[in-house]
Amino acid sequence: MTQRDESGIGQSGEPAGDRLIGGDVPRQVRGDGGRGATGAEAVTGKPYVMRISRLTVDKLGIKMYDRVSAVLAEVIANAYDADAERVTVELPWGVFLDGAGATYEITVSDDGHGMTADEVNSHYLAVGSDRRKRFGKDKSRDKDRPVMGRKGIGKLAPFGICETVEVITAGGEETAQGYKVAHLVLSLNEILSDTDDEYRPLPGPLDGTWSAEHGTTVKLRDFRRKRVPSGSELHRQLSARFGIRRADWNVEIVNTENTLIPETFSLGELDIELMPETRIDLADRSIKTTSGQELPISGWLAYSKKPYRDEAMAGVRIYSRGKIVSMTRDFGINQGFFGEYSIRSYLVGEIHAEWLDDGEDLIRSDRQDIIWSSDYGDALRQWGHAIMRELGARGRNSLKKETWNDFEQATNLQTRLEADAPGDKAFQESVRQAAKLLVSDKDREAIADPEHREKVYQLAKTIGPHRTLLDALHEVAEDAGSPLEIVLGLFQKARIAEMYSLGQVASERIEVVNKLAAFIDDGSTLEQPLQELLEQAPWLLAPEWTPLGMNESLERVRRSFESWYFKKHGVALVTTAINRQTKRPDFVLLHDSGTLWIVEIKRMDYHLSDAEYLRAVNYLADLDEFLNQVEALGKQFPVRKLTFIADHKDKLSSVSLSSVANDDRIQIRGWHDLLDDTLRAHRDFLARVADMKNDGSAS
Repeated sequence: MTQRDESGIGQSGEPAGDRLIGGDVPRQVRGDGGRGATGAEAVTGKPYVMRISRLTVDKLGIKMYDRVSAVLAEVIANAYDADAERVTVELPWGVFLDGAGATYEITVSDDGHGMTADEVNSHYLAVGSDRRKRFGKDKSRDKDRPVMGRKGIGKLAPFGICETVEVITAGGEETAQGYKVAHLVLSLNEILSDTDDEYRPLPGPLDGTWSAEHGTTVKLRDFRRKRVPSGSELHRQLSARFGIRRADWNVEIVNTENTLIPETFSLGELDIELMPETRIDLADRSIKTTSGQELPISGWLAYSKKPYRDEAMAGVRIYSRGKIVSMTRDFGINQGFFGEYSIRSYLVGEIHAEWLDDGEDLIRSDRQDIIWSSDYGDALRQWGHAIMRELGARGRNSLKKETWNDFEQATNLQTRLEADAPGDKAFQESVRQAAKLLVSDKDREAIADPEHREKVYQLAKTIGPHRTLLDALHEVAEDAGSPLEIVLGLFQKARIAEMYSLGQVASERIEVVNKLAAFIDDGSTLEQPLQELLEQAPWLLAPEWTPLGMNESLERVRRSFESWYFKKHGVALVTTAINRQTKRPDFVLLHDSGTLWIVEIKRMDYHLSDAEYLRAVNYLADLDEFLNQVEALGKQFPVRKLTFIADHKDKLSSVSLSSVANDDRIQIRGWHDLLDDTLRAHRDFLARVADMKNDGSAS
């Protein structure tokens, strides 16, 4: 058996503690508690020691606090815990701190109880020490405030934006000379030296002197490229971080970039404009855990009047001990729920939950979120889901009212209705009600779009009279007696609906017809404008044509056919004139119900040639082949036609003319013939509308 010497090394030269097989088992690993050596000593007779690399500061300071407002919040929180009543923050607003040629400094001064040199060493320079355990209490020294600090790393926050931190503090017992000053300068470069040696900050010139007042000043210098927000941004970001409401607490922020007229503000509540009738006060509410424990809560929730993009204003801020610990827009609810847009765009509020920072540490190290997987965190999440449903019901009604008000004001609705139908109150009200129905499922951002508002208004004019007609039908159906006056009213409303629908369609078509007439009168119009006009108003080819709902299918056919054609012939084909400014269309592909229409458009007074005719006929054959291969599309469009809009066909051969005569799918029409046919049809149309209006006014 190997003998053990006093050094703990076996005679074989092996460390005795390594021989765990075939020999004596060291007492430390036998489970006997290390009887012969204390529990704090290793088998070598020396205590185990953990060393924390100074590079940890890089992770706890630089990586966790990289915004100016976050850094300032930590320094201000330390002042609060030191029982300060007044804090002054001096810094340049709206600049980059490493600005060219500028040497900036940030100063945070407070009138708290300050620190002695011994307290600086034992408290301030003790990184990661839980102050609540160290002092045996979680209240401040003099004012009994619930302290915000806990983890002992907030003091490293300034290194997230700068290289040098200077601390000047005066505290302890007052003497005849005042309060003794401790002054030290910390350098990040020296702290980050990869060594196990203690870091000893350099004392400053005021170290050991005396001050008439107690308090602490922290100065930050030698900045990295960090932007200081503007005054209004800084106010929002800092105010959002604190939920303190005390008479003995004030923080003033001073702009050192403007020294002629100093700009200042004091931290306060965020001024959030709320949507009416949505605020829920939480003073009398509580959260229940799965074990039945009641957790008190206070604050409020609401919908904001407008969606906020500023993260300081949006969402629910959760505070514990007066400092923000989390911000949420949905309490972690899964995506895709009903009302998701409204909740995440309009949800605002603040919740105060002191129990999140009592006892068990439920706050993430950077104090930017809580540990939702904990019992308390899960209880808060479940409560949040329930309160969102309650708030959602309030918000939907209020949001509808706000959206409708926006629409009325932006469209100048009443003025337009009176201009469109002067004196016709029934028509005006029917359109108003239709618009309200259409707007009810819109969000306010959609209504802010002028083009979208106009579409809603035009659609309301179309369906308004019909909706009134449907309401009257329901009224008749529900009244078993069907009184004569109700039936007469029904007929009158039907006439209003018919007259307006006809009139609107006719007026829109006449506008297009007039545009076509102007093109023909000009005589020099190129093909592109004519192609676009015909594509936008395909009923010019057949005035009775009223395509209503196959645009999506048409676009699918266009894309698929163009791709198929390119694969077959190696030639890029263009079948629309809309948004195709770089390449002229080969033809325009239109549709009627069940029909696809190849339309070859030529400029005014053009003589169609055999080559052009044959090329278009081949397009028709290719379209047939494509649709026969793609069965789903082919069933939607069983009929395929080819129409030429060209004024002259005298250059066509007898073969081509015979082809036109014998194939009823092919047609050649002149521009003047097209215009005459369209005018004739729509003049009759307008005459009928005029007759109906006269009949209506006479009755």
